[in-house]
Amino acid sequence: MTLNFPVLMASSLLRPAAAALSGAALLLGGLGLMAPAQALPEAEVSAKLDTILLLMAVNDKGQPRPLPAKVDGRTVNAYLAAISIAAAEEITAGKRYGLDPKLAKGLRFAPVSLARFNLLLAPLLKAKPKDLGVIAPDPAQVATATTMLVAQNVPAAQASQVAALQPMIFCPEPGLLVSSNEGPDKGKQFVPCATEAEFVEGIVQWAIKESPQIAATKPKVVAIPLNSFITFLRNEPESRVGQLRVVPSGRMVNLIQQISRQQQPAPTGKPAEPATSPAAKPATP
Repeated sequence: MTLNFPVLMASSLLRPAAAALSGAALLLGGLGLMAPAQALPEAEVSAKLDTILLLMAVNDKGQPRPLPAKVDGRTVNAYLAAISIAAAEEITAGKRYGLDPKLAKGLRFAPVSLARFNLLLAPLLKAKPKDLGVIAPDPAQVATATTMLVAQNVPAAQASQVAALQPMIFCPEPGLLVSSNEGPDKGKQFVPCATEAEFVEGIVQWAIKESPQIAATKPKVVAIPLNSFITFLRNEPESRVGQLRVVPSGRMVNLIQQISRQQQPAPTGKPAEPATSPAAKPATP
């Protein structure tokens, strides 16, 4: 994605979201929260969650697969997803949620957006309220997220726990408006967030280098736990959150394109190549 030069927004845009932390693992469930009168319409919240890409554990039919897992010290049936390829690999390696090693090794994952994951799980969790939806964080972002949370005045022990348990959304603070030079949203301004801190850090450093006005505000990247980010989208006025956008992970987009190519019909006379499990064969960054 090619971006146009950023401009400065209100400095306090993301402060409430960055401050709302919880030490629990991310659990997706009740989605029918009461929103304030001027809040972002739920359809627009869903559209923003549609650019957050996950890998979801699935059964042979490609449907969400409940798995016996340990979450927050409890043994539950959990629908697992991962925020990155590395997070899915941790699950299949048996490093998360106390999965049986043989079961974990044989798991298959399918790419899905967070909005789609919520939609698929809603009727399943309604039918069995004790089941959980859980998203594993990206292990490559844990150290960076911990450092950022401490800088955001979160106690070190809590910051470490939250970063290890929850996926993070990284955003510029103060908010920086950019616009895309390509795609369906060409020319539209938005505040770029991402699931990978280095992407947003690159934008911030670019802005500091190119604009003395922006440099004077000392912009930085903040880490926001995913569940806090979703709550922020639902509960804050549209004027505060309408321009926030999570830019899809380039690695995840590459993986989806790779899987799509593998699933295309083979030319006449040539056998089709089998699709590869995302967790078994990561896409090249």
